[in-house]
Amino acid sequence: MRSFDANGDRARTLGVAVLLSLPVLVSVPLDLVPLLRGPAPYPPEWQWAFRPDGPAQSLLGAVLCLAGLLALLAASEKAAGDRRRGAALVAGAVVLGFGLQIALLARDPGPPLQTLLARTRSRSYTSYHTVAISPEARDPGAFLRHHADGLPALARSAKHAATHPPGPVLFYRAALALCEASPRLTDQLLGAAGVPDRDFRPPATRAARAGALLGALLLGLLGALAAWPLAWLALALGVESTAAARLALLWALLPGPALQTPQFDQALALPVVAVAALMVTTSQRRAGAWRAVLAGAVGGVALFTSYGAAAFLAIGGLAAVAATSSNPAAFRRSALLGALAAGVAGLLAFGVPALLGHHPVRAMLTALTIHREIYTAPRSYALWLLFNPLDLALFLGLPVAVTGLLLLPGTVDHAARGGAGTAITRFRLAAFAGVAGLLALGVTRGEVGRLWIPLMPLLLVASLGGPDAPDRKESLIHATLLATLTLAMGGYWVI
Repeated sequence: MRSFDANGDRARTLGVAVLLSLPVLVSVPLDLVPLLRGPAPYPPEWQWAFRPDGPAQSLLGAVLCLAGLLALLAASEKAAGDRRRGAALVAGAVVLGFGLQIALLARDPGPPLQTLLARTRSRSYTSYHTVAISPEARDPGAFLRHHADGLPALARSAKHAATHPPGPVLFYRAALALCEASPRLTDQLLGAAGVPDRDFRPPATRAARAGALLGALLLGLLGALAAWPLAWLALALGVESTAAARLALLWALLPGPALQTPQFDQALALPVVAVAALMVTTSQRRAGAWRAVLAGAVGGVALFTSYGAAAFLAIGGLAAVAATSSNPAAFRRSALLGALAAGVAGLLAFGVPALLGHHPVRAMLTALTIHREIYTAPRSYALWLLFNPLDLALFLGLPVAVTGLLLLPGTVDHAARGGAGTAITRFRLAAFAGVAGLLALGVTRGEVGRLWIPLMPLLLVASLGGPDAPDRKESLIHATLLATLTLAMGGYWVI
């Protein structure tokens, strides 16, 4: 076996990941260690509920999607040196990953698309669609102008919408408008979900229900599409093309993105990893400034969707700057391009809405205050300093998290001895340092298996990327463990 990197034995690292994963795989369906689900139910703390009877329906569809992903990994050796076959593997990751998300919804009673629709329309699950079909959002311009003033009222009736920018509500409003403009699209969506062919009283009209389903499907698809910039990021950091495609396939198997449909956190993985990939490639092209502007535009969309995206974009951007900073001159260039990207993001997320009558700073401060009062202050900082890393490791996939952590000491030791290292080692150090800093801040207390999905593509590349990334056999071992964990958590935890 080749070494995993200059400081460790790849076979030993993989063996430890397997040994630590197996007890968890046994514990999840039997609930042998309830603390794996969290310390206590909400409120005020957080704990994933346990489903003692297992999934409500057969997960055969999910098993078939998982088998397809494993088959693509098994055949990945044939893609070596062939860009088209490598692209086909990434496309397969998107299609099967999206199919896996939908198929896993069979763990709840009812057809999967009806479950998806019910989750989206639920006031407690997200509440964005609830606000989008309300009279207050009938005029998007007026909603934007009065958004900051309306947040305290939303805190009582739509908590998720009250702690976010207007982006998620306007997203569902756009989906509703599209379905209202196309009765055929409305009929096709509702027909696929098995919704009766009849009218419904406003505001939950047929078009409103179809818009809910359309928006939910788009969120899941955006999450699956993160496989493309993930593979691009890996390539830019020196990962061989076939190994980068394997990382894209592994992305589809992670419990977090596979089990959290439909959530904006899932969709935010796409812009966060795209920004990191763009920023890494700015040093490799003459058009670096334009790539930084594009990264800023993508980041601005993410910020208009979630205030928390600022932390994820910062971690990805700083990791990208570290990866491209092999010398002082390169660092200065990367830092300037990073500042340019940040400026464009701020202009798009705050400046443009302000020109349209929004009060972005007041809205942000109000939303963050509401979030702190509801979700942060009532919970124990010390408790979640312990449980947040556990939840993140489980939903990232224990084999991936363990591998990354085992590689970290050797990477740190090499850096301490003055080695600049490769781009991937600098990226790894910065990404894990960013996550450690976010954990120490304690602004998120519980449910990071959902909330931190946007960080998972970065952590996947940091943990398994590099010039000596897992080969086909090792990738299959990782994939098998991830697939089993995703099925177990999906079948027995209420997610």
